[in-house]
Amino acid sequence: MPPPAPTQQQLPGPLRLRPSFPFVGRPRELAVLRSLLPLADGEGRRIALIGGEAGSGKTRLVREFAHEAAADGALVLHGGCDAVVRTPYRPIVEALDHLVRVSDLSELMEDLGPGRGELRRLLPDLSAYAGPLPEPIAADQDTERHRLHAAVTDFLVAASLRRPLLVVVEDGHWADRPSLLLLRHLSNRAADARMLLVATFRDTEADVPDELSETLADLRRSEGVVRLRLTGLGNDEVAEFMSRAAAGDFGDQLPGIAAAITALTGGNPFLVTELWRQMTETGVLEIRRGRARLTRTPAELGTPEGVREVATQRLARLDPDTAGVLELAAVAGLEFELAVLSAAAAVDHRSLLESLDRSARSGMIVEVPGRTLRFRFTHELVRRALYDRLGTLRRAELHLCVGEALEAASSAAPADLAHHFAEAARIDGAERAVAYSLRASRAAAQSLAFEEAAAPLRTALELGAQTEVERAEIHLELGWACFCAGKSVDAMSAYWSAAQIAGRLADGELLARAAVGYEDTCYRQGIFDAGALELLSDALAMIDPGDSQLRVMLLAGVARAQAFVGDHLRSGVVLESSIAMARRLGDRRTLASVLARSYWAKSADPVEEVIDMLSEGRDLAVMLADVELEAEALEWRIAAQMAIGDLETCGRDLEVVSELADRTRQPFILHVAEHYRSALALAEGRLDEADAAAERSREWGRLLTGRDASGVYGIQTFSIRREQGRLAELGPVIRVLAAADRTGGAWRPGLVALLAELGMADEARRELEALRSRGLDELRRSLWIASLTYITDACSLVGDSETAAAVYPLLAVHAGSTVMIGHGVACYGSADRYLGMLARLNGERDRAGAHFETAMAVEERMGADTWLAHSSYEYGRLLVTGDDDERERASAFLDRAAGLAERIGMPTLLGRVRALRPGTAAARVFPDGLSKREVEILRQVARGKSNREIGRGLFISEHTVANHVRNILRKTGSANRTEAAAYAHTRGVIDP
Repeated sequence: MPPPAPTQQQLPGPLRLRPSFPFVGRPRELAVLRSLLPLADGEGRRIALIGGEAGSGKTRLVREFAHEAAADGALVLHGGCDAVVRTPYRPIVEALDHLVRVSDLSELMEDLGPGRGELRRLLPDLSAYAGPLPEPIAADQDTERHRLHAAVTDFLVAASLRRPLLVVVEDGHWADRPSLLLLRHLSNRAADARMLLVATFRDTEADVPDELSETLADLRRSEGVVRLRLTGLGNDEVAEFMSRAAAGDFGDQLPGIAAAITALTGGNPFLVTELWRQMTETGVLEIRRGRARLTRTPAELGTPEGVREVATQRLARLDPDTAGVLELAAVAGLEFELAVLSAAAAVDHRSLLESLDRSARSGMIVEVPGRTLRFRFTHELVRRALYDRLGTLRRAELHLCVGEALEAASSAAPADLAHHFAEAARIDGAERAVAYSLRASRAAAQSLAFEEAAAPLRTALELGAQTEVERAEIHLELGWACFCAGKSVDAMSAYWSAAQIAGRLADGELLARAAVGYEDTCYRQGIFDAGALELLSDALAMIDPGDSQLRVMLLAGVARAQAFVGDHLRSGVVLESSIAMARRLGDRRTLASVLARSYWAKSADPVEEVIDMLSEGRDLAVMLADVELEAEALEWRIAAQMAIGDLETCGRDLEVVSELADRTRQPFILHVAEHYRSALALAEGRLDEADAAAERSREWGRLLTGRDASGVYGIQTFSIRREQGRLAELGPVIRVLAAADRTGGAWRPGLVALLAELGMADEARRELEALRSRGLDELRRSLWIASLTYITDACSLVGDSETAAAVYPLLAVHAGSTVMIGHGVACYGSADRYLGMLARLNGERDRAGAHFETAMAVEERMGADTWLAHSSYEYGRLLVTGDDDERERASAFLDRAAGLAERIGMPTLLGRVRALRPGTAAARVFPDGLSKREVEILRQVARGKSNREIGRGLFISEHTVANHVRNILRKTGSANRTEAAAYAHTRGVIDP
C-alpha cells in the first residue's frame, strides 16, 4: 500500500508561505518542472537549475511548484543559503533535518543505512531520533568528505524509493564550497534516486562566484539536467497581476497602465510588486464600485529601481519604534526568531509584537510557519537595504544586542555568534569575538568544511588581542585548515607565520610542529620548496637533541625534503638516522610512517633496499591494523617495483591495494590504484583496460582536495591513444597545453612527438630545433625522463641526428633500467630501446643493436608486450638495411612486432612494419577495407594534393576522386582531409 501523500503541514516552513500578491506567468517553467518530477517507479534523479537576476521571481516559482509537488505525493525538502553567515552545508542540513523529522522511525532507521555514523557530522542531534549511532570513521580529509557525501547520497536515494523527493536549494550564489561539492556528488552518484533537485541562483555576472560557475558547468555535463532562466514579466502578465491584485476592473486603461509599469520595472516581479504596493499605500490607486482607477500616472511615481529608496520610503510611513525593530531584525538576518528579537530589543514585549504586526502589514516581513514563532523578510534586497542605511556605531550596537541574545539562548550556531561579536568588536572588544571565531572554525572543521574553517581563524587573527603563543596556535590551526581545503599556498603561509613566532619565542616544539606542517604541505602538493629544509633544520637545532618522536618526524621530513630538491645522497643518510631513532624508541607506528617514506631515497639506495623498507613498513601497518598506512606503503612499493620492471609483483600488490581501497573507499587510494592499473595494462598490451582504468582514475582524482589529477590522466591518455593510432584526437588540446607551458614541462616534448607521429615532419623539426636551442636542461624541472623519450621518438621519426646526439648522453645514465614516468603513471619499457634509437641516428649500428637486444631481453622478462613489439620493430628497422644475414634476422623481428601489434591493437606500429616490408603479403592487406585505388588517393591526400591535382596525376576525373575521398573518410572514420592525412601516416599507408 503506498504511503499517504504529504500534507501541507509537511512542507518546510519557508515553502508554506502564501504571499498576498497573486502568482502570474511562468507557464513554460512550471510545465518543465512538472515534467521533471520523477513520480513513477524507475525514474531517476533529475536536476533543474533556475537562474535569474535579483527579484526575478525564482523563490515564488519554486514555492508554487512545491505546493503542486506535495499535492502529487512528493516529499518536499528545502534548504537556503545565507547572504551573511556561510554556515557549512546549511542548505543540506536544513533539507536533511526536515527529512529526519517527518520520517517514520522504522523507515528512518532503514534508510540511514551503514553511513549513519557519518551523518552525525551534519546532524549532531540525529541520535535523538535514530538512537545510538557509531562515531564517524577517522581518515584523511578526502576520504572523510567522500564518506560523508556517500552517506548523504545513500540516505536520499533510500528515502526516494519510498516516495519521490523534491529537494530545493535556494540562493546558490551564496552557497559555501562544501555544499557545492556535495551537490556535485549528488549529481554524479545519485542517478538511482527518485528525486528532483531544484537549485536557484542569481545569474548576473557579478553574482556568480567562480566556485558556483564551476559547479554549474559540472552539473550541466550530467544527464537529466535542465537549465531555466527567468526573465521579466510581459505586458499581458503584468496586466493579469494588476487585475487580480486590485480585484477591480481597469476597463480599457489596463493595457496602457500595464505597459507603463512594465517599462518602469523591466517586468522584474519584485519591482512590479514594490511599485504596486507604493501605488496602493499612497492612494495613487483607487477602487470604487468595482472599478479601479489611477489618480496619477505610474511614471509620476518614479522608477523603483533603487531598492534602498523603496525601503526608505516604506520606513518613512512607519512609526519610529517599528522602524527601529526592523533595523534590529535586519541585523539579526534574513530569517529571525521572535524570542531572539525580544531579548535583543529595547522595547517591551507588547510594543515589539505591535511593531512586528505593522511590519508584516506593510509587506516588509512575513511570518514563517514552523515549530517556533519566526519571521522572514520578504526579500533579501529589503533586508540589505535596511542594513546598509545603518551607521557604523549603530550597526555595531545592534550586532552586540543580537549576539548577546543568541548567547543567552545557548542554542545558536558558533558561526552566528562569531559573526555578531566580530561586527560588535569595535565597542565590545575582541575577546568574545575571538573565542567564538575559534569555536566556529572547529565546528566547521568537524563537519569537514575546511574552507569555512579557515575564515573565522583569519578573523581571529585580524581582531588581535592574543598573546604570541595564542597567535602561533591559531596560525597552526589555519595552516591545517588550509591544507585540508587544498589551499597549499595559504597553508604554507600560515605555517611559516607560526614558525616565525616560534623562532622569536625560542619555542622548539612550536617551531617543530610548524616545520612538519610546512614540509607535509609541500610534499602532498608536489611543491619543491627549500624553505621546508630551512624550517626543519632550525627546529632540529632548537629541540632537545635526545631521541623523541618529534625528532624522528623532523628527520623524516628532512629526508623527504632533501629528495625533493634533488639531494638524494643526503636524503638517504638522514632517512637512515630517523629509522634508527624510531627503532630505539620502540614506536612501531612512527617507525612504520618513516619506512613508508623510504621511497623518496630510492635514488641514493639500491631500489631493492627501498623495497625491503617499504615491505617492513607494510608489515608493521598490518600489525597495527592501520589500513591507510598499509595502503601507502604498498602503493609506493608498486612504484618502486615498476621502476625495476617487476610487473608481475606489481600486479599482485595492486590486487591487495585494490581490496584495501574497496574496503576504505578512500579516493586517493582508489585514484592511485587505478592509475597503476592503467600503467600496467598499457605495458602488458591490454589497451582497452588501460583506457578504462585511466578514466576511473580521473573520476576518483576529481574528489581529491587541492590535487590536480589532470596531469596523470593527460599522460596516460596520450600514451594510450598513441598506441591506438588515435593521437590526432589530442592534437588541439596538446597544442594549447604546449603553448601555455612555460615551466619546462613535458607538453612541448609531447607536442613534438605528436607532430612527428602525424607525419608533420617539418613542423616537428622546427620544434626540436627550438627545444635544442633553449637547452634541454630546462626540462629537468618536470617530467625529465618522459621529455627525453618523447624527443627521442620524434628524432627517430623525422631523422634528427643533431638532437639525437644531444639526448643520448642525458639518457645513457639510465641504460639497463626501465622507463617509469612520474610515480607509476606510465611504464614505457626498457630505456635501452630509446638509447638504441638514438645510437642508430648517430650512425652507431653496433651500439644500437646491443641496446635493442638488451631492451628485448628486459621487456620479455617484464611481460611488457607493448614495448617488446616496439623494440622488435626498432631492431628490425636497424637490421633491414644490412647484409643478407641481417635482413633475415630483421624479418623475424618484424614478424614478431607485427604479430604483437595485431594482437594488441596497435595500428600505427603495424603500419610502420608494413611500410618497411612493401613486398610482403601483410603490406598488401590495407586497413579498414581500403582498396588499392583508395590507398593511392589517400597517399596523395596526405601530401596535400587537391582533387583536381590527384585526378590529373592518376588520369581520372575530379568527380571520381571526390567519390573515392568520401569513401575514404567513411571507412577511416575521418571527419575531414586533415584527419585522413593523419590516418595515412599513423596506419603506414603512405609510400615507403
